[in-house]
Amino acid sequence: MKFRTLGILLVLVVMAVFLIINWTTLSQVTMVNLVYTEIQAPLGVLVVCGFSVIILLLGIYTIWQQASVLIELRSAYKEARRAHQLAEEADKSRLIEATKEMKSRFEHLEAVLTGRSDESMQVLRERLDVLEKQLGKQAEENRAEREAAKAEIFAELKAVQKRLSDTLPAPAEEVADEKKKKEVFGELF
Repeated sequence: MKFRTLGILLVLVVMAVFLIINWTTLSQVTMVNLVYTEIQAPLGVLVVCGFSVIILLLGIYTIWQQASVLIELRSAYKEARRAHQLAEEADKSRLIEATKEMKSRFEHLEAVLTGRSDESMQVLRERLDVLEKQLGKQAEENRAEREAAKAEIFAELKAVQKRLSDTLPAPAEEVADEKKKKEVFGELF
């Protein structure tokens, strides 16, 4: 219980004890002036009844106030719950919307990157083709130069060999072999 409620209960208990102890004095009949008339009644009982009615009315008023506050709190709670649900739904829809936006941006970015990658690959292929053609031409030129150099070297070697064979006497065996070849092949051709 709250401290205020305990205080009120303590005051009521003390008043009840006071009334019980002094009941004989409070219940004596006396002349009571009610402004417009006079009556004979126990003054203590009238005062106690008046205070009891006032306390009863204050209790009813307090209960009524608390009931109205509870009703308002309940309606405010329902409204807050509705607002919370609407806020959650709005957050969910914003999250879904943000997710869709992110997906679309990622797809756009992917498309841009794919396009640029394809363009880069195309440029690389073109450059590779140009380089392959240049390398092929260079290889042909190198091959032709090698063939020419080879032919030149063979020509020089033949010339050197001819000069050597012209300047040096042929061995006797070769001459005999040459004659045999000419005789054998000469008959065939």
